[in-house]
Amino acid sequence: MKYAILKDDVVVNVIEYETQPSTPPAGFGEGHEAIQEDYVSVGWHYVDGKFVDPNPPETVERLNSISLTDMILADPAELAKLKTALGI
Repeated sequence: MKYAILKDDVVVNVIEYETQPSTPPAGFGEGHEAIQEDYVSVGWHYVDGKFVDPNPPETVERLNSISLTDMILADPAELAKLKTALGI
């Protein structure tokens, strides 16, 4: 199982252990603790019993996509552009 090694509620390392490590985990000084968590990375924060990514991925708004067929049906000139691009 993976364990997040915390210092001041910030993940400083992620290590796999077979059993729950002591506090502080071997090789780490006072103030470090290990909490079992499979999906966490160095730099994450531990707030109110949950891990929080301080840099969550950006949400990208997806525009309405249109199929190639619908594009060609809406404007037959698009078919000519496609044929030119494909060399046919």
